[in-house]
Formats: sequence, structure tokens, C-alpha cells
Amino acid sequence: MYNYKVQRLLNNLDKAYIGPVLPMKEWDTKIIPQTIKAILKKHGLMGTLDMENPINCDDDLADAFFKAGWELALELGMYCEDTERVIKITEDELLECIRDYQAVNILGEGQDQVIMKPRRPEDPYQPLVAASLGIVCSEENYLPLVQGIVKYPKLVDVLHGPTLATVFGRTFRSGTPYETLMGNYESHLKKEALWRAGRPGMACTGVAGAVTEYGHLGGAPELAGRGNVTMSLCPVELKCTFSNFHRIMQGLNYGHKLRVGAFSYIGGYAGPAEGAALACVANDLLIPTILQSDYTSSYVYDIQLFGNCGRKAVWANSVSIQAISRNTGFMRNKIVNETGGPCTEMFMYEAAVGLMNHSVSGASKTTQPRSAGGRYTDYITPVECWWSGDVFKSCAGMTRKDANEIAKKILPKYEEKLGAPDKGLPISECFDLVKQQPKDNYIELFNRVRNELIDLGMPLDKAFGETYMGKVSNGRRTIVL
Repeated sequence: MYNYKVQRLLNNLDKAYIGPVLPMKEWDTKIIPQTIKAILKKHGLMGTLDMENPINCDDDLADAFFKAGWELALELGMYCEDTERVIKITEDELLECIRDYQAVNILGEGQDQVIMKPRRPEDPYQPLVAASLGIVCSEENYLPLVQGIVKYPKLVDVLHGPTLATVFGRTFRSGTPYETLMGNYESHLKKEALWRAGRPGMACTGVAGAVTEYGHLGGAPELAGRGNVTMSLCPVELKCTFSNFHRIMQGLNYGHKLRVGAFSYIGGYAGPAEGAALACVANDLLIPTILQSDYTSSYVYDIQLFGNCGRKAVWANSVSIQAISRNTGFMRNKIVNETGGPCTEMFMYEAAVGLMNHSVSGASKTTQPRSAGGRYTDYITPVECWWSGDVFKSCAGMTRKDANEIAKKILPKYEEKLGAPDKGLPISECFDLVKQQPKDNYIELFNRVRNELIDLGMPLDKAFGETYMGKVSNGRRTIVL
């Protein structure tokens, strides 16, 4: 498999040197918007956004987006920023990629090994959860925070981890030797945290703090093999860089699985929600074919809200996930970008809607959370990770119709705040890192909101929340085991 992937990757790297030449500004401001608009119009997809039904339940619409995304992928390909050339693919290459795609992804080893499978809409097979989503934390908090994040095997399957604010007390600077050192340092800390938590075989996703390829190249050797994952994120829209190829080549060298992703922005070059959904489908087809990913990590983001838990982005993610889920066996890691912070109702509501949507639409994995939109240092606790795992896994097997009805009840509880979200509390004010447990204020809020969502119909186990959060009664905290 190594030689097979390397040869395909090299063939596409060659195309980055011989493909059609095009200025990047023309690709961004003319080719992308004009082509997306034309294909949406051709397939009758303009104006299909349904603000009243944020989770798509129309199979024909999902299939129409798949057909249009297939056409977009073949017409455009991916743009390489470094050579200012377009990497084009043929339909035969795309069909060959689908034909040869693996049946499962095995991550981790020993008792911590997990299996990722393709999922269709409403699939009862439980998806995987990676945590957290690269939120910056203080250097002294890193080990106990990660230890808490991975505490419960039923909730978190893969470690992505937070990012370090400093490296041995020095300010982190991307693209410098500090980043190369940080990559190795972060990888060492991850292994120690997993050992402390009793989960040494748990898979790790690359170097969370690697802004450029330097951090990844510094950290990959320490995480060689054992079902670990290399992460490589592409620029917007339908673009790649040599940095992507560097990370992927190094991942292959060290026996990693390849997670390669991209964003599609509502209000960006792709245009409206329908355009972003179409670009997302094309990304999920192009990335495995060109960059040889074992699974993709592409999703729709609303550039005006700095997240994707508003109605437009929820709908766009639902239809784009379903398009691929219904028509290929590709596995995908889909991300929810919450904007509310720790210890807020808003975060719990946003995560509930976004993760329920991705689960019922057919995502195979998620990486969570993005508490407080990832804006602030130390605004991440294990609780948001546990809650994400609880929702994402519990919603496997529920119908899109039921999920849509629940989403319509939850959205009004937070959507007016999306422009100015609740910041929440830093970890020091709502989670005890020494005792490895949430503080009373978080326990009370969590159980109240969780029970509220159960009453609305979300299929969460009534008692399970207390097995990992505990409850507060007469000023005393207890855990139901």
C-alpha cells in the first residue's frame, strides 16, 4: 500500500509542475465563483437552501449535489499555490480511487484500537470521536488537560489534543525552529498523557500545533506507526500546497493514516450555502484521489458567524455529507465549530445540533470541540470533549426526520447569540485539573441542559451523563458508577 500511494502521490505532484498555469487571484475570484454558480444553475440547485429544515431529509437533493460535485471536481481539479498550476484528474482516476478505497481504517493499537467504517445516513454504526480541536492552552495545563480529555474510552477514541501557547516557556512562532521543537515536544507530551490516563495505545492525530510543515516534520517520528494519523489541511477553495505534500509524504514515511481536509466558506469564494456545499462535495472527491487521504476532513463554515452552527451551515453540511455518504464508501471526519465557550448553555446547544446533524448524515468521525470558537487560551475543558462524544455516538441510528425536528427546537435557543456568543469560563473556573473532575457550577449546568435535550427527544441515555459528570446534591458531588 505504501508504494501504491507514493506512486499516485508522485503522479499528482508531477501534475503540479505541468498542469495549466493560472494566477491564484484568477482562480479565487473568477474560476471558483463562476464555475460553481454555473454548475449550481445547470443542476437546478440554486435556491435549494431550506432555512426551515436545517437537516436535509431529501435523498434526491443529496444525490443531485453529488452529481454536481462530481462535475465540479472533474472540471476544476485542485490548484497548487506553489507552482500556480492546476492539478487535473480524469473520471477514470476518480473511479479508480473509489474502486480501490479501503473498507475500514484501523486506528491505534491493543485495547485502545478502534475501527472507522464508512457510514450512510441514519447508520446505526457508532462513529469515532477525536478530541480536542487544537485550542491553545497554557504549557503547564497541557498534561493534566489531555489526561482528562481521554479519560473515558466510551466517549473519546482518538487524541488530537490542544495546542501549546509556549514551548519550554518561549513564545511559539510558526515557521521557525521553535515550531520544529514544538512538534517533537507536543508528541512527547501526548505519549506521556496517554500513559498517565492508562490508554497508551490510543491513536494520535499528528501535531495539533503545527501551523506549517515544520511542526509536523518535527513531531511525526515520535508518533511513527501504531495506527497514528497525519493531518494536512488545504487552503480555501479547492487548493493545495507543497506543505500538504510534505506532511503527506512524511506521514507515509512513518506509516501513518492520512487525514487530509479543506474548508468551504459560506460568504467566501464559493458564494452562498449551496455553493459551499457543492465545493465541499468536490473536496471530498478530489482529496482522496489527488492527495491519497485515508479519510477526508472537509466541512462547510459560515464566514460571517465564525462557526458552522447556524441554519445555513447546518443545512450545507447535512446535504454535502449525505451526498458522499449515499454515493461512495469514502470515510470522512466532519467538524463542528461551536462559538460558545466552556460552561455555557450555548456551547452545549451548538454541539448538540451540529454533532447530531453530522451523525445522522453519515460522518464516520468528528474532531471536537471548538469551544469559544478557539479564540482564547485555556478556554477548553474535558467536559466539552465528553459531551461531544456523548451526542455524536448516541445519535447514530436516529432518523434525519427526527433529528431535523429536534434541531428546529434547539436552534432558537442560541442562534440569536451567534453574532456575539457567550464567552464562557476558562478551565480554572469550571474544571479541577488536580482532581480531574468538573466543578459544581459546570455539573449543575451540564445535567440541566442534557436532561432538557433528552426531554426534547435527543436519544441520550438518561443516566449515562452522571457516569462521567457526576451530580451535585446538597453541596456534595457524587458519581454514579
